[in-house]
Formats: sequence, structure tokens, C-alpha cells
Amino acid sequence: MQNEIDGKFLLNLYAKIEKHGEVASTPHGSGFQLDGITISQGFDGYEAYFSDGQVQLTLGFHNKWHADASTEQQMERFLEKLKHIQQSYSL
Repeated sequence: MQNEIDGKFLLNLYAKIEKHGEVASTPHGSGFQLDGITISQGFDGYEAYFSDGQVQLTLGFHNKWHADASTEQQMERFLEKLKHIQQSYSL
């Protein structure tokens, strides 16, 4: 999984969700939602948050990311949703 996710992938995904998604309320403020993935950013713009309600992925400074998932299956489903959006939408 480590090799499947990188900063460029996540930033491109963020732009697609922002462009094609609907405005949504998140724990971090307003954001966007598309195909089960919600995005938002930190108050200073240095962090981007991705969530499907079970997995929380944070992209931070220097394109380092951290994911919180209870099980490997949750992470796999989350990754499949990200890949689906990446393949299904254009910028």
C-alpha cells in the first residue's frame, strides 16, 4: 500500500473531489464529498484530510501522509474508493 499512495496522487485526487464533488461539512470545517470520500483541509492549509467515515488519511507537510484504520480491510476498501475516483474523473 505504501507504494500506491504518494503526495502527487493525493493532491491530484483532492483537486478532482473539489471539482466534481458536493460541498460537505466535516470535523475540520467545510469540505467536499464525492463517491463516499470526504476531503477538507487544516486551518492553515498545510494539511489535507481524506475520509470515508472509517478511515482517516492526513496528508501533511513535505507530502508525508498518515492513515488511521481499524483493520486492513477498511484500508483496502478506502484505497479502492480513492483509485475509483482517480480513474473515473478528470481535472
